[in-house]
Amino acid sequence: MNTESVLPRFKKELTIIPADRRVEVKDQLVIYYVAHGYQDAGSVRVITMSTDAAHTDKLVASDTPWVQSPGLKGITTPLMTMPVPGREDVDGGSEHYVFSYDEGKKVLKYRTVWTSHTGPYISTLKVDDRPVVDHWKSMKNMEYPIATIPVPRRHNVDGRSEIWVLTINPRLQDLHYSTISVTRDAEHADALVVDSRPVADWWKGSLTGIGQLAEICPVPGRQDVDGKSEYYVFHRDSKRLLYRKISITCDAQHSDTLETGDRPVADHWPSLKGIE
Repeated sequence: MNTESVLPRFKKELTIIPADRRVEVKDQLVIYYVAHGYQDAGSVRVITMSTDAAHTDKLVASDTPWVQSPGLKGITTPLMTMPVPGREDVDGGSEHYVFSYDEGKKVLKYRTVWTSHTGPYISTLKVDDRPVVDHWKSMKNMEYPIATIPVPRRHNVDGRSEIWVLTINPRLQDLHYSTISVTRDAEHADALVVDSRPVADWWKGSLTGIGQLAEICPVPGRQDVDGKSEYYVFHRDSKRLLYRKISITCDAQHSDTLETGDRPVADHWPSLKGIE
């Protein structure tokens, strides 16, 4: 497979690291570290969003080159993040896996970073880069994962959490998704629950018509409410960055619905100004 030929078309430009849901309940705000841009031009900023119906967003820490961030330094193409199970609220911060593509070695890597929940907002490196193929049985055949979604009501069930991982298919250049699980003990053992499926066949209610997928993140205060969880989906058409809101039911069917159609990020997200 020639993954290199896929990268220019599906260049990842937005990676969001959300804080833990327990912080959301305590402070009525959710903190997000937002990495954007590419390689030497990449930056990271910190924003907050309220958990009320207004979901007011605010920039709380302006752009800093990610080469100056101990947690992101050395990454050329950040692809996606995933909370480390059982480490979502530790020492005043959260631990996340950050997955990236090494354009020199042509391999998918991951590291563990810690991000603070309060100012001064910093990220630090906990575990340096490792090849995904050597440490993730569930992801050994994934070359270009770009977003994760926590599976509703499958968080810490029987000691493990389930996650949907959305990927680009290198051959067909379309979206696929898999379901994986990660244990919450110190081993953090992973397993493939459901193998890769085309998004177009299984997410018809919410993801039909999206352009180049950029990121998916949970809507603050709207997780497992009235039997469903809501998510913001960021994607780009030929001209601009857009977002829509989708929902997924918390029952076994996990039915998906488009809640709000596409809107320009530039018109509705003051905290993301300059990224549009």
